[in-house]
Amino acid sequence: MLGVLFNGVPATGVSATATATTVTGTTPPGAVGNATVTLVTAFGTVNVPGGFRYL
Repeated sequence: MLGVLFNGVPATGVSATATATTVTGTTPPGAVGNATVTLVTAFGTVNVPGGFRYL
């Protein structure tokens, strides 16, 4: 299980490298400003408040 959310909205096409050191995906549309990024894995969830900025 792997997911990335931006202010609670899931990114699409999320995948990780074989060593799980890099996660890629397409950011969903969002309002201008900072967004909380949430990484969801089988091992738990991590939130990064203001971890992404929409321009």
